[in-house]
Amino acid sequence: MTQHRIKLSILSIILIACLTTFLLSLTDGASVADSPNIEFTSSATPPLKSTVKTEEINTTPTDIPNTKAILEGAGTQNGQMVVIHRPGWKFDGNLIVQLEKLRSAATNGDNEASYILAMNLRYCYNSPADDIALEKKLEQANEFSDSELAVGRITEKYEYCSGIDQKQRNQFYSYSEAAANNGYVAAQEVIGRTTPEFFMESQGYEDLEREEFIRMRDNFIKQKIEFLEQAAQNGSIKALVSLSHMNRAQKIGEKGYVKSFAFNQLILELTQNNEIYNRYSRYQQKLHSQLTSDEIDNAFAMSEEWLEVIKANGTLYLNEN
Repeated sequence: MTQHRIKLSILSIILIACLTTFLLSLTDGASVADSPNIEFTSSATPPLKSTVKTEEINTTPTDIPNTKAILEGAGTQNGQMVVIHRPGWKFDGNLIVQLEKLRSAATNGDNEASYILAMNLRYCYNSPADDIALEKKLEQANEFSDSELAVGRITEKYEYCSGIDQKQRNQFYSYSEAAANNGYVAAQEVIGRTTPEFFMESQGYEDLEREEFIRMRDNFIKQKIEFLEQAAQNGSIKALVSLSHMNRAQKIGEKGYVKSFAFNQLILELTQNNEIYNRYSRYQQKLHSQLTSDEIDNAFAMSEEWLEVIKANGTLYLNEN
């Protein structure tokens, strides 16, 4: 009898232990699943450290001024930047079908239409203007090893731009400039990527007298920098990249390395692209060894001042197409 009671007691203890273990496992599983502190990250691509929060809004760039006015206070309160997407500009079919509609809208002050028209005319600038020019370009293309691909691209571009004469194509800059003067960031970026050589050639200034040539070229460079700075202060990473490269090449003004360091720092603060982040981290490391401690302090001070302006403006244009 005693042995029977002992066996029952042992069985009871084992049963209680099993139930306890089972209940504990359920509790632990629930606590892991419900924990707000659990963060799952990909081991392949580490997340970037960013000092700004972003909010993506599906809005057309034509509405940017109104959008900024509405969201400026909200952006300050929530600490968020509004990501603006640049509009697509290429059409299906022939450009001439859309030409008059775009020109009319641009004439009436539509910045988006001016930008789209400018991008199309610029795209068509080097396309053959007639059948004779097309044949000549195709002959040149046939000399290359990838002639089939080149011929296809030339023919496709020719058909897209057919009916647009060279005088109309040369007007791409005036439409870009009009939108850029109105603060349209995408147009400012395009002018910022235009070389002085291409500007002078496309606008017919190559044969000016030397002094007039230099004056026109320098005025363009000054305007280009102003547009890039405006775009950068509205959160354009493309504009920051252009300013960084120009300063690093010592092409504009003094203290080029210091300014380049500052613009690189802003790119690191704002970009959401790992490749860009890593590239500009390397640039920073290289510049760091070329600057004094005072110059580095000045560069950080400049980047902080610009970042405050960018956050106040509340928009962010990522380095997308």
